[in-house]
Amino acid sequence: MEKFFRGVLKHRRIVITVFLIVTAICLTLIPQVKIDADMSDYLPASAPSSQDLQLMKDVYGNDIPDARIYVTGISLPDANNFKNQLEKQAGVISVTWLGDQANIALPLEVQDQDTVDGWYDGKGYLFQAVFSEDVDQSQIDHIRALAHQIPGAQTVAMDGSAVSNAASLADINTDMSRIMLIAVITVLVIVMLNTTSYLHPIVMLITIGIAIVLNMGTNIFRGTISSITQLVASVLQLAVSMDYSIVLLTNFGKQREKNPDQFEAMVQAMAVSFPVILSSAAVTFFGFLSLAAMQFLIGADMGIALAKGIVCSFFSITLFMPCILYDMRNAVEKTTHKPFFKSFKGMSKVCHAGAIPALIIATVLAIPAYLASDSVSFTYGESSNLAPTSQVKIDSDLINKAFGESQTWAIMVPEGHWAEEEDLIDNLEDLPTTKSILSWSTIAGTAMPAGVGPSPQVSQLLNGGYSRIVLTSKIPDESKEGFDLVEHVRDLLSQHYDGDTHLVGNNVSYYDIRSVTSSDSMVVRMASILAIGAVLLIMFRSISIPILLVTAIELSIWINEAVPYFTGETINFVAFLVIDAVQLGAAVDYAIIYTEDYLKRRKITDKTTASIDSVEHTAQPIMTSSSILIVACLGIYFSVSSPMIQQVGMLIARGALISVIEIFFVLPLLFRIFDGFVRHTTWHAGFYMPGQKKVKEPRPTRKPQQLKSR
Repeated sequence: MEKFFRGVLKHRRIVITVFLIVTAICLTLIPQVKIDADMSDYLPASAPSSQDLQLMKDVYGNDIPDARIYVTGISLPDANNFKNQLEKQAGVISVTWLGDQANIALPLEVQDQDTVDGWYDGKGYLFQAVFSEDVDQSQIDHIRALAHQIPGAQTVAMDGSAVSNAASLADINTDMSRIMLIAVITVLVIVMLNTTSYLHPIVMLITIGIAIVLNMGTNIFRGTISSITQLVASVLQLAVSMDYSIVLLTNFGKQREKNPDQFEAMVQAMAVSFPVILSSAAVTFFGFLSLAAMQFLIGADMGIALAKGIVCSFFSITLFMPCILYDMRNAVEKTTHKPFFKSFKGMSKVCHAGAIPALIIATVLAIPAYLASDSVSFTYGESSNLAPTSQVKIDSDLINKAFGESQTWAIMVPEGHWAEEEDLIDNLEDLPTTKSILSWSTIAGTAMPAGVGPSPQVSQLLNGGYSRIVLTSKIPDESKEGFDLVEHVRDLLSQHYDGDTHLVGNNVSYYDIRSVTSSDSMVVRMASILAIGAVLLIMFRSISIPILLVTAIELSIWINEAVPYFTGETINFVAFLVIDAVQLGAAVDYAIIYTEDYLKRRKITDKTTASIDSVEHTAQPIMTSSSILIVACLGIYFSVSSPMIQQVGMLIARGALISVIEIFFVLPLLFRIFDGFVRHTTWHAGFYMPGQKKVKEPRPTRKPQQLKSR
């Protein structure tokens, strides 16, 4: 590999030029990548609600109502005019309001008050709309402005999945900018404190920034990615990839102490760093890729993006970074400073002294933490991702206060079976949660032929051999009552029909997401453990080392994931998904760095000395990387508005802290306890044995000098 790296460094201008050209191309492609904020789109094709939703779109050409608009202070005629205006707006497919449920030519006082109360609260009127899938925030704002133009209009509130999705997409760029700014500042400060040049963090940020652009630009080949992936992939790539650049910088510093020729020192640093970075990247790559084992397709969406990011970072750091670092060597020399942290000897002694208590605590927590991590309550939809101060959340609370929380579902049954349909509607009306039902039977009665009614209204209820029933229920979003109602309505459909019935709604999709993901966590965990274990097995040529490393890392993950259970916090499932992958990837990097150093030292000294010295000598790269992860994610937690991203930030920060404690306190003790097991199950371990003469580490004989550049 030295010959290859020498050639890379010799032709560094070509390497740098190629990277910059490809980066420029990817930069132009990033805006072309489509972003999808609807989690129901990531249900597997086999999920009932996914099949039902697609069929309904094929038959009726639209979805169920996914937006509510509440306007106060307007008259009934103006409300009727607004409904007609609303139907003509871009992005609006259909609108339902009081006039579709009652005869507005008659005084409202003489009509069914339950029906009226569902659409008029004495202050304003409620409209339910179906928006197109590509509706954006500008169209939502235009509709809001249109409502404000109605004479007498006072308050205009809008909520629903379409509105919250549009708001989420509009906030992505702002949140991404804020997240990346925090990450960049964190990297600049922490790397500067832990290296010997003020330019080192600049070089690292340029390198990883290029890797991030390459990853984001190549998403164009996937067509569409989720909004969650768009938000978290870049900062996670930055955090996880930082380890690789730190390894290269650390090894370059060591090689410069041995070799005054900076060119040769860099070649040696590239050669020494390559296997360590490759093994770490391979472990993280397969850890992220294991997310693709999920049935819930958001796992594959995130896993592929994160794994691809690792590949981009690997090539950027092993090829581009050495070239730019060597080209900037004179500037780096001029900006050198004394290391702020000169020794970690005291820390290594503390870790050694606290190892036994730490292992006891970890052992006691293991089983409760594992059980608790499997019992955390999850949320799946967009409503749980609304910040309390967001406009959509404020509007939603206002509408719920006026009309109560409600969910609108669509039921498709075979057309022409009027007796069964009437019985089904009677059963649905008897449910205490039912707010209103709209169907051909309830509007025109089964005696009226379909051809007699208005054609637009008919086509929205009767089409393609199906009769559509729109059920509005008084249930909160993502609630136990909602999930119970999904089961009950599906049971009613199976009782009245032999098949060919379909149920669509937000809660229905969330119910299927919950069912699909109930087994996904275990599948992903086992897939990642097997993949990472296999890589570690090949890397260290050992049976025991993968067991020790994975045990320590999994324990730290269990403890982290158990915290929400004991605090009673409900976690977004995607946030939990992210931490499973990220904490595993980051902790494995820390463990590999420590284990590599420990195995080298164990060949020249006893197990106790080797374990203590390894903590001292690996503390700087591990502490640098973990500090960046912890500080950046805490910054994200306190600065972004999205509750889900806040949860991701806190989970990663806490997970990184727990992982570092495990690596420095528990892992060294495990190596000492199982020293014999490791020695006998590791190919050519070559451990130092009592009675052998200890080998001293070689020390540099010359101080580094600035030689003529090549």
